[in-house]
Amino acid sequence: MADNESVVREFLGAISRWDKEGATQLLAESFTGRMPGMPEIRGREAWAQLAGMFETAFPDLDLRVEETVVAGDMVAARWTWTATHKGDFMGVPATGKQVKAEGGGFYRVTGGEIVSEWVLEDMLGVMQQIGAVPAPV
Repeated sequence: MADNESVVREFLGAISRWDKEGATQLLAESFTGRMPGMPEIRGREAWAQLAGMFETAFPDLDLRVEETVVAGDMVAARWTWTATHKGDFMGVPATGKQVKAEGGGFYRVTGGEIVSEWVLEDMLGVMQQIGAVPAPV
């Protein structure tokens, strides 16, 4: 069985390739996910639906894990990602703009599966970069 850090790194790598099948296989059936401003995600299918929305908006995602910290069954990961806004995102039509964002997540891993995820993503920065929200001057 893979160690907890490897499970999270494999999960994030699958997201960067938009391998939703590979990513969902790493989620427990009872998976829950949280991201401020979004409804709670319950289960693999709900996660895949949300991931599909992001994939439509940013199909060329390149997510890079910058660092991880492991404490027991918890893994914290910090990442950066770049992508092109090529599809509708939260009501904003494609702009073709390049986006760069930072984020991180806290993952609870049990028996080689991710049972919970708490993601903190710079969505304000993303919305500013695609022109949906004014950027500070």
